[in-house]
Amino acid sequence: MAGLVACAPGDSQTDETAQRIADAIDSPPQTSAANYARRAVEAAHGSSEAFAVVEMHDSTSDDLDAATAHLVFRVYHPGTQDELFPQEPVTACYTVGFNFRGLVDAPRRTDCPANATPLDPPPIPVWEVPEGSDPALQSVLTSLPASVTDQDVSAALSRSMPSPPLDPETQTRGRPPVQDVAVRGNDVGVAYRAGDRSTGGIDCLLGSRVGGSTLVWRPSWAQVQPGELTCTAETALDRQGITPPH
Repeated sequence: MAGLVACAPGDSQTDETAQRIADAIDSPPQTSAANYARRAVEAAHGSSEAFAVVEMHDSTSDDLDAATAHLVFRVYHPGTQDELFPQEPVTACYTVGFNFRGLVDAPRRTDCPANATPLDPPPIPVWEVPEGSDPALQSVLTSLPASVTDQDVSAALSRSMPSPPLDPETQTRGRPPVQDVAVRGNDVGVAYRAGDRSTGGIDCLLGSRVGGSTLVWRPSWAQVQPGELTCTAETALDRQGITPPH
């Protein structure tokens, strides 16, 4: 809690609230300040103290340990009317920093921005391989000509693969999966990857046409963890991750 002590307004209860929210959104890591802000607002829902995110912005850095997603929390503690130990109301603001690994700069008291109003961060888009992708990929690979280029395969995929759906609750379009294509002679490999540590896991769809035989499969979650198989077209060409580990 040492990082919370400063000359700016605040007390032990606002310090505790700021630290609690920062810890709550530390994991899984997010990919932007807006995503961290959305999770902070959700984590504070129902809190007995008024909480808001009043600033958010992203930055870049070559230092992997540096904060790249910056937030300012505002916490209001209404005080108490205790006759012996009354507490005055307090409005406190805190700067907090995160990156792709999570919390890197613990909450630190700061002066509240002038005329700051609570932000309503956009919903975090769902990031997954869309439903219906498996049979669509099977169909594309089966119908490809015997000799193709990377561009031919990508064009066929763009015509046939399903688009990310609209979330019915948030009306937010899902984030497209990452597409990877590789051609080795007459063999073709395709990979679709969605999710990462920020979403709690990897959603991986692989497909290949090797020696004229077409196969589409999904490696298990355990097989595509960091240090295991990579969700790439080369992995699909080599037909790795077909059999789940025991």
